Amino acid sequence: MKNTMTYCGYMASIEFDPDDNILVGRVLGVDDLICFHGDSVAEFTQAFHEAVDDYLAACEKLG
Repeated sequence: MKNTMTYCGYMASIEFDPDDNILVGRVLGVDDLICFHGDSVAEFTQAFHEAVDDYLAACEKLG
């Protein structure tokens, strides 16, 4: 699959939003909707990592 990245075993889509001039992502393969964005590749990558880390922490808390 093109335009994806992985972190901690989770894969996310990468799309460019020309209206807002940002990168938009969605974590794939989970039942929940986990979206994030960034103005640069570095910001997008950091947002992806934070989204996955937050998701894992929420899952652990909820059991």
